[in-house]
Amino acid sequence: MFGYITADARLLTEEQQTRYAACYCGLCRRLGRECSAVSRLTLTYDMTFLVLLLSSLYEPEETAGRSRCAVHPMKARPHWHNDATNYGAAMNAALAAYNCLDDWQDDRNLPKLALWKLLRRPVRAIQDRYPRQSGAITASLDQLSAIEAAGVPDPDGAANAFADLLGEVFVWREDRWADDLRTVGQGLGRFVYLLDAALDLPEDRKKGRYNPLSHWADEGRTLEDFRPMLTMLLGEATAAFERLPLVQDVALLRNILYSGVWQRYETALRKQNSQNEGGSHDIRPV
Repeated sequence: MFGYITADARLLTEEQQTRYAACYCGLCRRLGRECSAVSRLTLTYDMTFLVLLLSSLYEPEETAGRSRCAVHPMKARPHWHNDATNYGAAMNAALAAYNCLDDWQDDRNLPKLALWKLLRRPVRAIQDRYPRQSGAITASLDQLSAIEAAGVPDPDGAANAFADLLGEVFVWREDRWADDLRTVGQGLGRFVYLLDAALDLPEDRKKGRYNPLSHWADEGRTLEDFRPMLTMLLGEATAAFERLPLVQDVALLRNILYSGVWQRYETALRKQNSQNEGGSHDIRPV
């Protein structure tokens, strides 16, 4: 359910690409500094979006530089960070750690257990610094696990659980902007959860895994049929986003919200349509 909130690189200017990459690199560096070196392996573009959003809203002072790293050893790359980056790094590490623990409890995934053990010490410090966000993450993942274990076919409960998680993560400070930030996170949470379920539906049904949209497949729905629902859910996030007084990086943020988050859906739709010579594809397994 992570890795969907990314920019559409095709539509970015060179300046925006540089800014976006520097934010990502800065987040990676702060993960290593604020959490642990191994936590850098959990880096996602989801929290890069959050850092850009909070930086645009609160305008904290930035520190910029250029450096090499293990991934890019040949050429120094630009990076920047600020207090919002530190917060994004903490949330990235917490989400990754609790997701590893959840995967271990659900599937007895040994690599995820090993990663959880490496992350749990820095995550304890994050729990102390951000008890509201940490509590929301654990409560929502517990709720999701219970829904999946019970095989509840209604997607609303599961989507709302993930929405509550992301909504609290998006609220850095309880201030005048908290309600709109929470709504942005909740809308994205519902959108991402159900988009992930829609894309995983054929494989989940073949393998007999839980998917809250299975009954839609039984009704003969196609991947294209999910677009109106997903558009409505994303509209909740974008409406709240547009109420925020954003100036810096607003075009980059809109690229992510209005185009980037749809990339995996559009890729899957093109693939399915090409396999069927341009026609719609039944998401029921053959």
